[in-house]
Amino acid sequence: MEEKGRLEYHPRIKDLPLSERPRERLKHYGAGALSTSELLAIIVRTGVGGENVINLASRLLAQFGGLRGLFMADFAQIDALKGMGQAKTAQVKAALELGRRLLTASPEERPQVKSPADVANLLLLEMGALEQEEMRVLFRKIPRVGCWAYPPSMWGVFTPLGSGWGNSSGKR
Repeated sequence: MEEKGRLEYHPRIKDLPLSERPRERLKHYGAGALSTSELLAIIVRTGVGGENVINLASRLLAQFGGLRGLFMADFAQIDALKGMGQAKTAQVKAALELGRRLLTASPEERPQVKSPADVANLLLLEMGALEQEEMRVLFRKIPRVGCWAYPPSMWGVFTPLGSGWGNSSGKR
């Protein structure tokens, strides 16, 4: 960016020391050590003239208000931005969809829920991306092993196992 004749230096990723490059940091320290901008930069892969990929990723996150906004944005909105095109937009949307699908995996693929914090961690991303508030009901499959959350649209599909809720005597 230029500001009244003043030039700013925007280093390319290959100009950065190895220890500061997102892919190398991911390899050596794991994904948890990277910022959201750095993780998104790995997915986007390249920047645009005058803006490296980390700055491009930061701009995307700022423009859409974070990952949730980026998830909710439609393809055309992202594609229209400087530095993005169909390929980069498709990569970003695909990665976000994979993350969403991870949260809604089949029961045998789901992590065990042992505490209220586990429930919150599992539902936070999915429910945080909803435009309208929803209520979810948790059904415990086996005590102390796990629970599954179902949206209201699926509530009619489920009936209590046994004769009654928490009542093994057969009387309601």
